[in-house]
Amino acid sequence: MEENRNTAELDAFAKKYVKEIHTESPSKDFTASLMSKIVVEHQKSVFRMKTLISKKGWFVIFVLVLALILIPFESSEKSFIDFSELDFSFFSKIQIPNLSISNTVLYAICFFGLSFAAQVIFLKNYFNKRFE
Repeated sequence: MEENRNTAELDAFAKKYVKEIHTESPSKDFTASLMSKIVVEHQKSVFRMKTLISKKGWFVIFVLVLALILIPFESSEKSFIDFSELDFSFFSKIQIPNLSISNTVLYAICFFGLSFAAQVIFLKNYFNKRFE
């Protein structure tokens, strides 16, 4: 019961002071000025995405991949890179018997290394430009 009485008193108190508060009317150009501020803020917050790899970059990548695929099949007698001439005889001193690495594995290791180095260099430059 006492809670209802307190609620009624608070309600009467709030109604009394809400009636005393003067209502403010906005100026004539309120909507126009508000909309112009919104447009300015919207123009500031627009973020234009830049592609990580440009069209020229994709073209170069396509040409390189195409060359890597087609050059080994150009002639069966010649190879673009001949790893068969490498001498691994120094491994015999470490007592590793008959180490033979196929050309395919060596191509894969070289390609992976070059790709990794290119990505590190490219991403380093990208993030340096981004945070300047």
